[in-house]
Amino acid sequence: MGRDPKHDYRGRSIYHITICKASACPPFSKISGSPASPLVSRTIIGEIIEQQILNLPKLCPSLQILQYVIMPDHIHFAIFARNYLPRAIGSYIGMMKVKTGQLIRASFPEITDIFTPDFHDRYLLPSHKLQTIINYIQENPKRLLERIQNPLFFQRLNNLEIKGTQWQAYGNLQLLQNPFKGPVVIHRSDSEAILTAKHRRWKHISENGGVLVSPFISPAEKEVRRQCENANGKIILLTNKPFREREKPAAHDFERCSQGRLLILAPQTPLPSGRETFLYLNSIAESIAL
Repeated sequence: MGRDPKHDYRGRSIYHITICKASACPPFSKISGSPASPLVSRTIIGEIIEQQILNLPKLCPSLQILQYVIMPDHIHFAIFARNYLPRAIGSYIGMMKVKTGQLIRASFPEITDIFTPDFHDRYLLPSHKLQTIINYIQENPKRLLERIQNPLFFQRLNNLEIKGTQWQAYGNLQLLQNPFKGPVVIHRSDSEAILTAKHRRWKHISENGGVLVSPFISPAEKEVRRQCENANGKIILLTNKPFREREKPAAHDFERCSQGRLLILAPQTPLPSGRETFLYLNSIAESIAL
Protein backbone atom coordinates (compact mmCIF):
# COMPACT_ATOMS: atom_id res chain seq x y z
CA MET A 1 0.00 0.00 0.00
CA GLY A 2 2.84 2.39 0.70
CA ARG A 3 1.31 3.71 4.00
CA ASP A 4 3.92 5.43 6.16
CA PRO A 5 3.02 5.71 9.87
CA LYS A 6 5.27 8.78 10.13
CA HIS A 7 3.40 10.68 7.40
CA ASP A 8 0.31 12.81 8.00
CA TYR A 9 -2.06 11.79 5.21
CA ARG A 10 -4.22 14.86 5.87
CA GLY A 11 -1.32 17.24 5.39
CA ARG A 12 -0.31 19.27 2.35
CA SER A 13 1.40 16.86 -0.05
CA ILE A 14 1.51 15.45 -3.57
CA TYR A 15 0.61 11.77 -3.99
CA HIS A 16 1.15 9.25 -6.76
CA ILE A 17 -1.82 6.87 -6.58
CA THR A 18 -2.08 3.47 -8.30
CA ILE A 19 -5.31 1.45 -8.30
CA CYS A 20 -5.44 -1.97 -9.96
CA LYS A 21 -8.29 -3.68 -11.80
CA ALA A 22 -10.06 -6.64 -10.23
CA SER A 23 -9.20 -9.78 -12.19
CA ALA A 24 -12.77 -10.46 -13.40
CA CYS A 25 -13.48 -6.87 -14.48
CA PRO A 26 -13.23 -6.06 -18.21
CA PRO A 27 -10.32 -3.81 -19.30
CA PHE A 28 -10.41 -0.12 -18.55
CA SER A 29 -8.84 0.81 -21.89
CA LYS A 30 -7.03 -0.42 -24.99
CA ILE A 31 -3.52 0.76 -25.88
CA SER A 32 -2.64 0.85 -29.57
CA GLY A 33 -0.33 2.67 -31.97
CA SER A 34 3.44 2.69 -31.55
CA PRO A 35 5.72 3.56 -28.62
CA ALA A 36 6.49 6.83 -30.39
CA SER A 37 2.78 7.64 -30.72
CA PRO A 38 0.64 5.55 -28.34
CA LEU A 39 -3.15 5.82 -28.40
CA VAL A 40 -5.28 5.22 -25.29
CA SER A 41 -8.88 4.25 -26.11
CA ARG A 42 -10.94 4.11 -22.93
CA THR A 43 -13.79 1.64 -22.64
CA ILE A 44 -17.11 2.72 -21.14
CA ILE A 45 -15.77 1.49 -17.80
CA GLY A 46 -12.61 3.55 -18.30
CA GLU A 47 -14.65 6.65 -19.14
CA ILE A 48 -16.60 6.31 -15.90
CA ILE A 49 -13.34 5.90 -13.97
CA GLU A 50 -11.86 8.95 -15.69
CA GLN A 51 -14.86 11.10 -14.75
CA GLN A 52 -14.63 10.05 -11.11
CA ILE A 53 -10.91 10.85 -11.00
CA LEU A 54 -11.73 14.31 -12.31
CA ASN A 55 -14.54 14.59 -9.76
CA LEU A 56 -12.18 14.14 -6.79
CA PRO A 57 -11.83 17.96 -6.34
CA LYS A 58 -15.63 18.07 -5.91
CA LEU A 59 -15.28 15.78 -2.89
CA CYS A 60 -12.73 18.19 -1.44
CA PRO A 61 -11.81 21.55 -3.04
CA SER A 62 -8.26 21.27 -1.65
CA LEU A 63 -7.57 18.34 -3.99
CA GLN A 64 -6.10 18.98 -7.44
CA ILE A 65 -5.53 16.34 -10.15
CA LEU A 66 -2.13 16.96 -11.75
CA GLN A 67 -1.93 14.02 -14.16
CA TYR A 68 -3.65 10.69 -14.78
CA VAL A 69 -3.71 7.74 -17.14
CA ILE A 70 -6.26 4.94 -17.60
CA MET A 71 -4.38 1.74 -18.47
CA PRO A 72 -6.09 -1.57 -19.36
CA ASP A 73 -5.57 -3.11 -15.93
CA HIS A 74 -4.74 -0.19 -13.62
CA ILE A 75 -4.91 3.56 -13.22
CA HIS A 76 -2.29 6.09 -12.14
CA PHE A 77 -2.88 9.65 -11.04
CA ALA A 78 -0.95 12.39 -9.29
CA ILE A 79 -3.05 14.38 -6.83
CA PHE A 80 -2.10 17.48 -4.87
CA ALA A 81 -3.54 18.12 -1.40
CA ARG A 82 -3.03 21.89 -1.41
CA ASN A 83 -4.24 22.45 2.15
CA TYR A 84 -4.77 20.43 5.30
CA LEU A 85 -7.59 17.97 4.54
CA PRO A 86 -10.69 17.31 6.66
CA ARG A 87 -9.99 13.59 6.16
CA ALA A 88 -6.99 11.48 5.21
CA ILE A 89 -6.34 11.28 1.48
CA GLY A 90 -7.26 7.57 1.55
CA SER A 91 -10.84 8.43 2.53
CA TYR A 92 -11.33 10.39 -0.69
CA ILE A 93 -9.77 7.62 -2.77
CA GLY A 94 -12.14 5.19 -1.08
CA MET A 95 -15.15 7.40 -1.85
CA MET A 96 -14.06 7.64 -5.48
CA LYS A 97 -13.78 3.86 -5.72
CA VAL A 98 -17.22 3.32 -4.18
CA LYS A 99 -18.93 5.87 -6.45
CA THR A 100 -17.17 4.44 -9.51
CA GLY A 101 -18.37 0.95 -8.61
CA GLN A 102 -21.95 2.14 -8.17
CA LEU A 103 -21.99 3.85 -11.57
CA ILE A 104 -20.41 0.92 -13.40
CA ARG A 105 -22.72 -1.66 -11.81
CA ALA A 106 -25.72 0.49 -12.73
CA SER A 107 -24.84 -0.13 -16.40
CA PHE A 108 -23.16 -3.53 -15.99
CA PRO A 109 -24.84 -5.35 -13.07
CA GLU A 110 -22.91 -8.52 -13.88
CA ILE A 111 -19.64 -6.84 -12.84
CA THR A 112 -19.24 -7.37 -9.10
CA ASP A 113 -15.72 -5.99 -8.53
CA ILE A 114 -14.02 -3.20 -10.44
CA PHE A 115 -10.88 -2.61 -8.39
CA THR A 116 -8.69 -4.69 -6.12
CA PRO A 117 -9.47 -4.01 -2.44
CA ASP A 118 -6.70 -1.51 -1.75
CA PHE A 119 -4.50 0.97 -3.58
CA HIS A 120 -0.84 1.98 -3.59
CA ASP A 121 0.30 5.48 -2.71
CA ARG A 122 3.61 7.29 -2.67
CA TYR A 123 3.96 10.85 -1.42
CA LEU A 124 6.45 13.24 -2.91
CA LEU A 125 9.53 13.74 -0.78
CA PRO A 126 11.58 16.95 -0.97
CA SER A 127 14.25 15.01 -2.87
CA HIS A 128 11.75 13.84 -5.49
CA LYS A 129 10.91 15.78 -8.63
CA LEU A 130 7.25 16.24 -9.53
CA GLN A 131 8.08 16.16 -13.24
CA THR A 132 9.54 12.66 -12.81
CA ILE A 133 6.17 11.40 -11.55
CA ILE A 134 4.28 13.29 -14.26
CA ASN A 135 6.53 11.78 -16.93
CA TYR A 136 6.13 8.30 -15.46
CA ILE A 137 2.33 8.56 -15.61
CA GLN A 138 2.32 10.07 -19.10
CA GLU A 139 4.68 7.44 -20.48
CA ASN A 140 2.79 4.38 -19.17
CA PRO A 141 1.19 3.63 -22.58
CA LYS A 142 4.57 3.98 -24.31
CA ARG A 143 6.20 1.54 -21.89
CA LEU A 144 3.38 -0.98 -22.31
CA LEU A 145 3.78 -0.97 -26.09
CA GLU A 146 7.55 -1.34 -25.75
CA ARG A 147 7.07 -4.39 -23.51
CA ILE A 148 4.59 -5.86 -26.01
CA GLN A 149 6.95 -5.31 -28.94
CA ASN A 150 10.04 -6.58 -27.11
CA PRO A 151 8.82 -9.27 -24.67
CA LEU A 152 12.25 -10.90 -24.35
CA PHE A 153 13.70 -7.62 -23.05
CA PHE A 154 11.17 -7.40 -20.19
CA GLN A 155 11.12 -10.91 -18.79
CA ARG A 156 10.57 -11.31 -15.06
CA LEU A 157 11.56 -14.32 -12.98
CA ASN A 158 11.17 -14.76 -9.24
CA ASN A 159 13.26 -17.90 -8.75
CA LEU A 160 16.52 -17.60 -10.65
CA GLU A 161 19.27 -19.62 -8.92
CA ILE A 162 22.67 -17.97 -8.65
CA LYS A 163 25.46 -19.37 -6.49
CA GLY A 164 23.01 -21.54 -4.54
CA THR A 165 20.61 -18.68 -3.76
CA GLN A 166 17.33 -17.59 -5.33
CA TRP A 167 17.12 -14.24 -7.09
CA GLN A 168 14.53 -12.18 -8.90
CA ALA A 169 15.32 -11.02 -12.42
CA TYR A 170 13.86 -8.33 -14.68
CA GLY A 171 15.06 -7.48 -18.17
CA ASN A 172 16.94 -9.30 -20.90
CA LEU A 173 17.72 -12.74 -19.46
CA GLN A 174 19.82 -13.53 -22.54
CA LEU A 175 22.55 -11.32 -21.07
CA LEU A 176 23.30 -14.12 -18.61
CA GLN A 177 24.26 -16.34 -21.57
CA ASN A 178 26.67 -13.79 -23.04
CA PRO A 179 30.13 -15.44 -22.94
CA PHE A 180 31.94 -12.11 -22.74
CA LYS A 181 31.15 -10.80 -19.24
CA GLY A 182 33.27 -8.85 -16.79
CA PRO A 183 32.66 -7.93 -13.15
CA VAL A 184 33.09 -4.28 -12.23
CA VAL A 185 34.74 -4.54 -8.82
CA ILE A 186 37.04 -1.84 -7.50
CA HIS A 187 39.06 -2.62 -4.36
CA ARG A 188 40.55 -0.03 -2.05
CA SER A 189 43.91 -1.74 -2.45
CA ASP A 190 43.91 -1.50 -6.26
CA SER A 191 47.03 0.24 -7.49
CA GLU A 192 46.93 2.83 -10.26
CA ALA A 193 48.30 0.24 -12.69
CA ILE A 194 45.62 -2.30 -11.73
CA LEU A 195 42.85 0.29 -12.07
CA THR A 196 44.15 1.34 -15.47
CA ALA A 197 44.14 -2.27 -16.66
CA LYS A 198 40.62 -2.83 -15.29
CA HIS A 199 39.26 0.28 -16.99
CA ARG A 200 40.86 -0.76 -20.26
CA ARG A 201 39.17 -4.17 -20.02
CA TRP A 202 35.77 -2.71 -19.06
CA LYS A 203 35.96 -0.28 -21.97
CA HIS A 204 36.80 -3.14 -24.34
CA ILE A 205 33.88 -5.24 -23.04
CA SER A 206 31.44 -2.31 -23.32
CA GLU A 207 32.43 -1.48 -26.86
CA ASN A 208 32.52 -5.04 -28.18
CA GLY A 209 29.17 -6.58 -27.25
CA GLY A 210 30.07 -7.87 -23.79
CA VAL A 211 28.29 -7.37 -20.48
CA LEU A 212 29.48 -5.57 -17.35
CA VAL A 213 28.19 -7.07 -14.08
CA SER A 214 28.08 -5.12 -10.81
CA PRO A 215 25.93 -3.46 -8.14
CA PHE A 216 27.66 -0.21 -9.24
CA ILE A 217 27.56 1.22 -5.70
CA SER A 218 30.70 3.32 -5.32
CA PRO A 219 31.11 6.61 -7.23
CA ALA A 220 33.97 5.08 -9.24
CA GLU A 221 31.81 2.10 -10.24
CA LYS A 222 28.91 4.41 -11.12
CA GLU A 223 31.27 6.24 -13.46
CA VAL A 224 32.15 2.93 -15.14
CA ARG A 225 28.45 2.31 -15.65
CA ARG A 226 27.96 5.77 -17.14
CA GLN A 227 30.79 5.22 -19.59
CA CYS A 228 29.41 1.80 -20.52
CA GLU A 229 25.97 3.24 -21.24
CA ASN A 230 27.48 6.06 -23.28
CA ALA A 231 29.11 3.35 -25.41
CA ASN A 232 25.71 1.54 -25.71
CA GLY A 233 27.12 -1.32 -23.67
CA LYS A 234 25.17 -4.01 -21.81
CA ILE A 235 24.82 -4.28 -18.04
CA ILE A 236 23.70 -6.79 -15.41
CA LEU A 237 22.81 -4.71 -12.35
CA LEU A 238 22.59 -6.25 -8.88
CA THR A 239 20.44 -4.59 -6.21
CA ASN A 240 19.88 -5.24 -2.51
CA LYS A 241 16.07 -4.89 -2.49
CA PRO A 242 13.49 -7.29 -3.99
CA PHE A 243 11.01 -6.10 -6.61
CA ARG A 244 7.57 -5.07 -5.42
CA GLU A 245 4.63 -6.94 -6.96
CA ARG A 246 4.00 -4.53 -9.84
CA GLU A 247 7.34 -2.73 -9.79
CA LYS A 248 9.00 -1.84 -13.06
CA PRO A 249 12.32 -0.10 -13.67
CA ALA A 250 12.50 3.67 -13.42
CA ALA A 251 12.62 5.69 -16.62
CA HIS A 252 16.37 5.45 -17.25
CA ASP A 253 16.57 1.72 -16.58
CA PHE A 254 13.34 1.08 -18.48
CA GLU A 255 14.86 2.70 -21.56
CA ARG A 256 17.92 0.46 -21.24
CA CYS A 257 15.60 -2.57 -20.94
CA SER A 258 13.71 -1.53 -24.08
CA GLN A 259 17.04 -1.70 -25.94
CA GLY A 260 17.82 -5.16 -24.53
CA ARG A 261 20.86 -3.75 -22.73
CA LEU A 262 19.91 -4.30 -19.09
CA LEU A 263 19.12 -7.13 -16.69
CA ILE A 264 18.35 -6.30 -13.06
CA LEU A 265 18.89 -8.95 -10.39
CA ALA A 266 17.35 -8.59 -6.94
CA PRO A 267 17.39 -10.81 -3.85
CA GLN A 268 14.29 -12.62 -2.60
CA THR A 269 14.50 -10.74 0.71
CA PRO A 270 16.05 -7.31 1.43
CA LEU A 271 19.75 -7.10 2.14
CA PRO A 272 20.89 -4.46 4.64
CA SER A 273 22.88 -1.50 3.40
CA GLY A 274 26.54 -1.61 4.32
CA ARG A 275 29.93 -2.96 3.46
CA GLU A 276 29.05 -6.65 4.00
CA THR A 277 26.23 -6.46 1.47
CA PHE A 278 28.48 -4.52 -0.91
CA LEU A 279 31.11 -7.28 -0.74
CA TYR A 280 28.47 -9.99 -1.08
CA LEU A 281 26.98 -8.41 -4.22
CA ASN A 282 30.48 -8.07 -5.66
CA SER A 283 31.05 -11.79 -5.07
CA ILE A 284 27.78 -12.57 -6.89
CA ALA A 285 28.88 -10.34 -9.77
CA GLU A 286 32.19 -12.21 -10.00
CA SER A 287 30.46 -15.60 -10.00
CA ILE A 288 28.06 -14.50 -12.77
CA ALA A 289 30.96 -13.29 -14.87
CA LEU A 290 32.90 -16.57 -14.68
